[in-house]
Amino acid sequence: MIFYGTKASNIKNGQIINVDCPHCQTNTSMIYSVFGRYAHVYWIPFFPIGRVTVTECNSCKKTFEFSELPQPIQEKLLREKEKGGAKTPIWMFSGLGIIAVLVAIGIYSSGETEKKEAEYLKAPKKGDVYKFESNPGFYSTMKVESVLKDSVHVFVNDMETNKTSGISDIDKPENYKELYGFSKEQIRKMYKDNEIYEIERN
Repeated sequence: MIFYGTKASNIKNGQIINVDCPHCQTNTSMIYSVFGRYAHVYWIPFFPIGRVTVTECNSCKKTFEFSELPQPIQEKLLREKEKGGAKTPIWMFSGLGIIAVLVAIGIYSSGETEKKEAEYLKAPKKGDVYKFESNPGFYSTMKVESVLKDSVHVFVNDMETNKTSGISDIDKPENYKELYGFSKEQIRKMYKDNEIYEIERN
């Protein structure tokens, strides 16, 4: 199934008069249409990629692309198009707009998460889950059991996973058996060094 490609949409129509048709040689008028081409993904326009101008003789109904017209008609057509302008519709940038919004949301969300995790580090609570890299390419969790003045006692998960998305599969009460003690400074350093990559508080 093709989910990307290019399409064209009419963005301007008009007419030029007193021209000699290169096909029927009649002094006549021609109507023209300007089509804006754009790239799309899943039919969502992402960005414009050019324009195509098509003319039609009002006498013989022969159609011409811009490059097929004699230079005098091309010049007249260009002057005519410049009068009213053929602006690219904003909706042709819809995909880029959606991406910009998603990036902005991601940046904002990331900032909010960092703020929350900074609070969790400053004031740990029983039940906090520290997600950490147990070995290169493997991940596990620690769960806070108790908090003292300068230290934190955690149960370390017996299990590990090779995907961060698999953490939820091993975060089970029966996997927390061994209790370890860390200073709060050690926990902060592990977070700063990205050994602890996420803190979750229910």
